[in-house]
Amino acid sequence: MIIKPIPPNSPTFGYSSPLKTLYKKGDLPIKYGFYGDKLTPKTVTLEHLKPHSKGGKTILSNLVLATKENNNRRGDKPLGLFIVWEYVERYLSQFVGLKVKGFDGDLYIKMIRKTLDEIV
Repeated sequence: MIIKPIPPNSPTFGYSSPLKTLYKKGDLPIKYGFYGDKLTPKTVTLEHLKPHSKGGKTILSNLVLATKENNNRRGDKPLGLFIVWEYVERYLSQFVGLKVKGFDGDLYIKMIRKTLDEIV
């Protein structure tokens, strides 16, 4: 599943993704975000592992769920300054075996691990 990148002159907010859409509809039973934050439909947002401003694409392999607060706190700073591997593992473990129409949790885990290997 690939999400079309946002054109370069578009605003850098308001991204949409099946990941966030499925979460907000209640189809993904995810409780904790990428940074260990407790998620709610009101606080959830998409976080680019490689920031959009640094060439990161708006594709599933570069997107995780986080709270708006933690997303803003990180901004476009290096991920290595914010990552806590225990929280990453807890985040990814929520997707094990999860299959929803249009989304495969096991495939998502593999894609995120590959992206992390490339940027951290």
